Amino acid sequence: MLFAFCFLPCSAQSCLEPNKSTELAANNIRALFKTNGTHFFKENAEFEVPKGSGKTSLFAASLWLGGLDEQDNLHLAAMMYRQVGNDFWTGPISDDNDAATYYDKFWSVSKEEIENHKLNYNNPEYLIPSSITNWPAHGRTEYGESYHLAPYVSVSGNEHYAPELGDYPLIRGDQAIFWINNDACGAHVESKGIPLDVEILSMAYAYNSSDEALKNTIFISYVLRNKSKNNYKDFYIGFFSDFDIGYGYDDYIGCDTLLNLCYGYNGKEIDGSGQPHAYGANPPAQGAMFLNQKMNAFMYFNNSGNVTGNPTNALEYYNYLQAKWKDGMHLTLGKTGHNPESVEYTNFAFSGALINGVPWCEDTPNGPGSTPNTPDDRRGVMSAGPLTLPAGEGICLDVALPFARDYEGRLSSVTLLLKRTQEIQQFYNNQNYANNCFATVGIKEHTIHNAKLLIYPNPSNGQFTITCEKVIESIELYDVLGRKVFTDTPKAQSTQISTGLSKGLYMYRAMLQDNTTCSGKILVQ
Repeated sequence: MLFAFCFLPCSAQSCLEPNKSTELAANNIRALFKTNGTHFFKENAEFEVPKGSGKTSLFAASLWLGGLDEQDNLHLAAMMYRQVGNDFWTGPISDDNDAATYYDKFWSVSKEEIENHKLNYNNPEYLIPSSITNWPAHGRTEYGESYHLAPYVSVSGNEHYAPELGDYPLIRGDQAIFWINNDACGAHVESKGIPLDVEILSMAYAYNSSDEALKNTIFISYVLRNKSKNNYKDFYIGFFSDFDIGYGYDDYIGCDTLLNLCYGYNGKEIDGSGQPHAYGANPPAQGAMFLNQKMNAFMYFNNSGNVTGNPTNALEYYNYLQAKWKDGMHLTLGKTGHNPESVEYTNFAFSGALINGVPWCEDTPNGPGSTPNTPDDRRGVMSAGPLTLPAGEGICLDVALPFARDYEGRLSSVTLLLKRTQEIQQFYNNQNYANNCFATVGIKEHTIHNAKLLIYPNPSNGQFTITCEKVIESIELYDVLGRKVFTDTPKAQSTQISTGLSKGLYMYRAMLQDNTTCSGKILVQ
C-alpha cells in the first residue's frame, strides 16, 4: 500500500553515528533496539526468550531497501552488523546540521499511561508524563522537516499535537517505542550503495497478554517515505534476520510462502554444548513474518563462503533481495540452492517444495534419503517486490517476530511456530492495521491510497462479486487455520466467484496488478 506526501530536497548534515539503545520487555521477550537500525545485539545477542533466562533466539535484524531510478542506477540502503559503517542515521531528512544528534533517541509510551491521560488530562492536579508531552508528533518545519512524524489522536481537533487538550500518542500494543531514521545523511559505508533519500518512521510494540502467541511475539511497524525526486522501479523492501537459536553454529533455516514467514530452527536435537545462552534439549524456533505485504522472495546465506556468503557491496545486497546469489545466479530448487546445472529456479529457499515427493528443507536437501545439511550460522532476508516507489510516496511494512518452543523435539517447535504464526496473522487482521497503514491524524502532507476493493454480498451463500479500481491478478481464500481453500486469477477489475465453501468465516487476500494486496474477512452462511 502506498501513500503520497510532499517531499523536500535533502541537505547535508553532521552525520554523527547513532548510539542510543533501549529495551522492549512488555511480555515474555526482552528485545534490544538501537537507533542505528541494527537491532537485538551489542557484543552478544539481546533477543532474550524467555526474558531473564539468558537464552536468546535472534542475533540481529534490520531493513534492506533497494531500487532503480529512471536512469537504471541502483540506489540501496542496508545494514547487517555495522562492522564497516552506517547506511542509516537518526531523524527525518533535515536542513539542520545537528539533526542526527537531536533525534538520536527513542520515545517510549505505554497503553496504561495513555488510558490514564485520556481520563485525567483536564484534571488540574494531573501531571502529564513526559512520554506523552514529548511525543514527536511534528518535525521542525523551519529546518525543512516533515510536519507529521509520530502518529497521534487529536481529541482537541487542532492540527497541531496538544496533549494538554487531550491529544495522545497513537500506539499499538501495551508498550511501544518509536524512532526515526533516514539514509540521506551521508555516504553508505556498509552497503556502498547510492542513497535513496528516504526517511523511516518505526514503531516496535508488544502485548502483555496471557495468549501464548502474543506473549511470545515482538512487532515492528515501518513507514518509508521517498523524499527524493526519483521514481524508483524494481524496488524491494527486505527484512534481514540472523537467527541464532541459542548457540549460533548449529542452526537450519526455512520459510513458509503461504504464511509470509521465514524462520530459524536448530539443526541438532541438542542446542549447543552447555553454553549459558544455549537452549539444550528441545530447542525452539524463531520466525520473522510480513503481516501486510506478500513475501515474494526468501534468500539465505552463510557466515562463511564465497558466492553464498555475506554481501559486500550494493549489487550483492540487491541480488539477495531478488533471490539471487552474489554472482548473479538465481536460487535453484534442491541441494544448497546454488546449482549451475539446474534450470529449476525458485524464489524461496528451503520452502518445503517437493523434490521427488520429499520436501526441500535442510533435513532432506537432495530428495528422498538424502544426507541432511551440516548445521551452521545461517542468515536470511525476506523481501517484498518488485514494487514502485514514486517520488513523494511511501510504503508501509508491518513485521512480527514470533517465537515458539515445544518440548517434543526441535521439529515440533517449528510446527508450533507455524500455528502461532497463523494466530498472529488473524489477530493482526482483526486490528485493521493493514488498512490504516500506521495512521496519523490531521495529515494534509500525505494521504492514504486504498485500492477500494469491494466484495459483496457479505455474508453470502458462497457466491461473491468482487470489484476494484485496479486489476485483480488473483484472489485467495483461507480458512481459520490458515489453509488455502480457494483461488482464482480473474485478471480483471470485476469478477464473480462461486466458492462452494461450507459455512464459516474465511480470510481473503487479493493481489493487485501493482503488487499491492488487499485483505479482509468474508462470511459464508
